[in-house]
Amino acid sequence: MRLMLISAATLAALGCAATARAQDDAALPVDEPITIDGIEVVCTGVGDEARYDPRWQTYSVRIEFAGGDAQYLADLEIAVSDRTGAPIVQARCNSPWFLAELPPGKYTVAGTFEGLTKTANFTAPQSGQARVVVRFPEIVDGD
Repeated sequence: MRLMLISAATLAALGCAATARAQDDAALPVDEPITIDGIEVVCTGVGDEARYDPRWQTYSVRIEFAGGDAQYLADLEIAVSDRTGAPIVQARCNSPWFLAELPPGKYTVAGTFEGLTKTANFTAPQSGQARVVVRFPEIVDGD
């Protein structure tokens, strides 16, 4: 299964300007924080080890991807843009959780899973962690 998150605003912005990250098919490493365009991000799973890893609680935003049966979705392309639609970070993640250390403010995350595009607006808090769930109700077990 493959999930790609790109908003209309992000698509337009990407059409006008290239992101600093090279576009390729390589997914981010799992459970290894990296920095993309000045934003620290990590892809992680939902097993007990990942769920309770204290490192992940320090990120300002946790974005989760779920299907219509509330099952987690993985192998996704993720794009986060700011309130003006300017791209902030773009990555491929083979895990259902994408964590980002974003400055406080309003953002959009968007993606496409097997040809379906979904978006969600969210606010990165001044403290604590925002949980954002991007749902794909059309994707149900057995599909």
